[in-house]
Amino acid sequence: MPLLRPPLHQRPDRPASLLVLFAASLTLLSIPATAATGKVADSVQMSTVSAIELDVDLTDTRRRIVRVKERIPVGRSGTLTLLYPQWETASHAPSISAYRLAGLTLTAAGRKLPWRRNPAHPHRFDIDLPAGARHVDAQFQFLAPLGRDPSGILMDGIAGLAWNRVLLYPAGAPTQSLRVQPQVRLPPGMTAATALDGQQAGDVVRFKPVALDQLMDSPLLAARHIAVRPIPGGKAPVTARWIARDAESIAQAEDMDASLSAVVQETEAVFGPPPFARYDYLFGLDDRLPGPGGIEHASSSEVYLPNDFLANRSAALPYVDLIPHELIHAWNGAWRMPKDTQAPTPNDAFTGTLLWVYEGQTEFWSRILAARAGLRTGQDTLDALALDAAITDQRPRRQWKSLADSANDPLIQNGPPTWRDWQGREDYYVEGVLFWLDIDAQLRRCSAGAKGMDDFARLFFSTAGRATGQRHRPYTEADVVKTLNAVCAAPWGQRLRHKLDSNDDAQVLDGLRAHGWQLVFKPEPTPYFLASEAFDGVADLSWSIGLSASGSGSVKSVAWEGPAFMAGLVPGAKLVQVNGAPFSLQALRDAVAQTRFAPRVALVALIDGREVPVDIQYSGGHRYPALERLPDTPETLEALLKPRVVAKP
Repeated sequence: MPLLRPPLHQRPDRPASLLVLFAASLTLLSIPATAATGKVADSVQMSTVSAIELDVDLTDTRRRIVRVKERIPVGRSGTLTLLYPQWETASHAPSISAYRLAGLTLTAAGRKLPWRRNPAHPHRFDIDLPAGARHVDAQFQFLAPLGRDPSGILMDGIAGLAWNRVLLYPAGAPTQSLRVQPQVRLPPGMTAATALDGQQAGDVVRFKPVALDQLMDSPLLAARHIAVRPIPGGKAPVTARWIARDAESIAQAEDMDASLSAVVQETEAVFGPPPFARYDYLFGLDDRLPGPGGIEHASSSEVYLPNDFLANRSAALPYVDLIPHELIHAWNGAWRMPKDTQAPTPNDAFTGTLLWVYEGQTEFWSRILAARAGLRTGQDTLDALALDAAITDQRPRRQWKSLADSANDPLIQNGPPTWRDWQGREDYYVEGVLFWLDIDAQLRRCSAGAKGMDDFARLFFSTAGRATGQRHRPYTEADVVKTLNAVCAAPWGQRLRHKLDSNDDAQVLDGLRAHGWQLVFKPEPTPYFLASEAFDGVADLSWSIGLSASGSGSVKSVAWEGPAFMAGLVPGAKLVQVNGAPFSLQALRDAVAQTRFAPRVALVALIDGREVPVDIQYSGGHRYPALERLPDTPETLEALLKPRVVAKP
């Protein structure tokens, strides 16, 4: 998942406590992968007996340089091709750049080996092995980003390790068949948190050998302060590891135990028994981290939150559903994965045509489960759905670009789009919430109220009959249709394709209406909307004059063909005056309020280094999204948000 909002999960378009330091032993999810499918080029040169030895040094936190030593066993002389990972399932794209690999030196049999980068595939390195070589020693550096980036977290007091950034592996075999013996040297005084099985002695953590695909799916976070909280209530052990550079940030970790227990129980009530042997929530509390946001893994998740999250949970309303979102991915994305997303190695390309299931349905369930688990009130959830509906309903992108096509966005977008609601950006997240809400309503209508999305999820994500050691069960769109028909027979294939391929706005809000609610706009914002504005650091006037702006006057977004757009305003401009007065957010809000009486907002904006007048013609006053009951229609949304189990703290 893009990490930063929107959406709130990757993601690209944020206790009376006993401090328990994680010390000795961590448990590995010991579920070996099944045979991967797909073509892997080149014949493997690696010994099938020994494991790759990987030694990673994270101690250079000031310069953020990760130093790597690797010993790769080889089985015979000849040409060896080493690969640096490129594709990431969680980001749905080839998001790893070989640009950050530097200083590569290779030796074997006492000789320095020249290497050749494949110009058509710059993540491939070819080496001629000398006779008698039994292993190749590699040394290089990973130059971690200096900004907020999940690919390299290395700073004072906290460190993170994404293994797929710090290794080379031999071409010619699926990563499930390669074994790695990893070791990490941490900055002094830090303790490690990960789902891997290892022992920490001083600043060095040595792990048991593990399949390469599992290693890359098991990130490590480390810090000077870690609070470890076992979370009760699930059918498999779940542990929350609260990670921070100062003790104050995790001083109230115990207060989240009951909420996390409710999340685990409510998630299992929907999806059934867990597909993992154990699960580790890795909560990084630090404003310097990339977030709020999260990254999913089969037996753990990274969830990055502000350093005051535990002390100021009321500010977390817009992103608290990150917590169920990442756990849901253990079922939807790890256990059941779209067939076209599976790849035998991280250098084999894949596609994401089913991201409307992988991410869209996960986002839908994260809204529902945040309410069921009590992370948000029912009213706050209704207000969150109102914002989802308003965002989805206003996007003219649909006139030319379908929801199905948005699944290609991770492959074609290199950064935030300039015109968000015209270009689109991974709309399978937010629009996916409304999409699956409509499917729930259709299932209820089809079954005379007896069935809904709970029944679909229980069937589709069931781990019943799972073979020993089976990690993934791939699915196709036909499998989705088959399961919908098993819940209640209807022409689901035709319905899904119509919703996915349509350029028509008419049915976007059908799910809300079918549940007895309609989107309306009111002159006062809801508490949820205010929290969302605060989280984004803007005044969001998208549904009135058609812009959002920060306190400094920076224009963050302009609604396509909205009033500000028609007046010539562009994203990135800086507002300097409002109706003749110096810019402030309050002055801007006051000016919008006055449009009920005078249909004009006169701005002066700095655009391309020049101050230019921007006269916005608008007469509607403030408009903020909310939901209202539809008269004379049955209400079923509140029942969907109702808890399914009684949480046990």
